[in-house]
Amino acid sequence: MSEEDEEKEKGYLGDVEVQRAHNVFLIVSDKVENCEKLLYFVMRYAKKIGAGIGIVHVAELPEYQHWNNIEEQIRAEMRSAAEAEVYALADRLAEHVDIKPVFYFKEGDLAAEIVKTIKEDDAITGLFLSGRGASSRQEEMIKHFAGKGMDQLVVPLTIIPEHLELNAIDELF
Repeated sequence: MSEEDEEKEKGYLGDVEVQRAHNVFLIVSDKVENCEKLLYFVMRYAKKIGAGIGIVHVAELPEYQHWNNIEEQIRAEMRSAAEAEVYALADRLAEHVDIKPVFYFKEGDLAAEIVKTIKEDDAITGLFLSGRGASSRQEEMIKHFAGKGMDQLVVPLTIIPEHLELNAIDELF
């Protein structure tokens, strides 16, 4: 396995800079085009205060308990798609800031795994989501965490409006 493959396999979790970050801003993985403003906001904010960035991807697997081979094949295909999505976000981040993100690959219920990830990593200090007009995945998380799921969060929730212009984000930082 090449060094690059090993780095991707561990998802930058071993990166000293990320481990030493006092703050990690968590975003939920999505296609880049669905979260441009979110990425830009989090990049600018993290750069300003010296925070790290975490990207969580949660695969919601169907149950195929009696078909083990199919379950493993589906799991492998979903992992491959998740990695492609997360690495695309990381590449977009790298275009603007010198921050290697922490990758969290999880399986299960989306909201439950996000909460679990936040509780497992003391460095995570905020959950950032993309506002209206984003993907259904982002909107599902907003509905959940801004509603009855608010009590589950132990960090602030920040929703970045999609109508916010990049120059307006620049003015904030």
